[in-house]
Formats: sequence, structure tokens, C-alpha cells
Amino acid sequence: MDLGELFLLFIEQYHEVLREADEAEMKATGLPDITIHQFFYLQEIRRQKVTTLTELAKALSISKPSATAVVSRLIKDGFISRTQSEKDQRKYHLSLTEKGHLIFHHKELAYKKFILQVQRCTSEKQQKLLAEAFQIMISSSQKSNTHN
Repeated sequence: MDLGELFLLFIEQYHEVLREADEAEMKATGLPDITIHQFFYLQEIRRQKVTTLTELAKALSISKPSATAVVSRLIKDGFISRTQSEKDQRKYHLSLTEKGHLIFHHKELAYKKFILQVQRCTSEKQQKLLAEAFQIMISSSQKSNTHN
């Protein structure tokens, strides 16, 4: 298999393992599943603690209308809240709700379970090689994004 085929196979396997882990976590909590895309939104809002839609869109390198669509869905599902700024009433702040923190935590657990599964099946040397490969992918992705 060439590199492209191996990568696609990895993505398929990764997706399947995460789907199974997500199902187990969601059954345990009764919360609906969220997409990886929605997870990134929650992750960024959590990282910034409180943010505006404009700041979120900029941090995720997406358009404000695209961010609005996803944020509206996350608000509707009760994962984030939108409150008007006391200092500037034209601004609204986004923050995670308790439900948002809970689903973020459970989604994060699913990802950690995947990593633990990989670690159990690999030697320390193989894990170092994987870490190097991930670093290469991250760095090449960042270089690609700066050229766009």
C-alpha cells in the first residue's frame, strides 16, 4: 500500500474506533453525539473561556457566517450560551454551559481511549515514530495553511 492508501485506511479505522467509543460514552450520559467539527468549536470556546463569535471564527480560521451556523446549533442543543456584553451591548459572549463542559469531557475521553488503545498495541519505539509522524503532519499542515 502506498502512503495515501495507508492514510485513508488509518482515517477509516480511527473514525470507527471513535464512533464506538462515542456511542459508549453517549449511552452512559444520555447526551447526543456531536461531530468532530462541533468538538473543535467547544474546544476553542473552552480554551478562551469566554469569546465572541468574531473571535471564535478568527481562531478557527473560518468565515463568520459559517461559525454562526454551527454556534446557533450548539446554542439550540444547550452546549453553549450567548450573553450580551455589559461593556458593549453590540457584543455577545459565548461560553460553554454545564452540558457543554460535560459533552466536551466525554468526547475528550473517547479520544484518549483511542490513544490508549494505540499505546497498548505499540512499543515505545513505535510510539516515538508515531509522535514524529504526527509532528511532520502538523508542521506540513501549518505550512500549507500559511501558503493559502
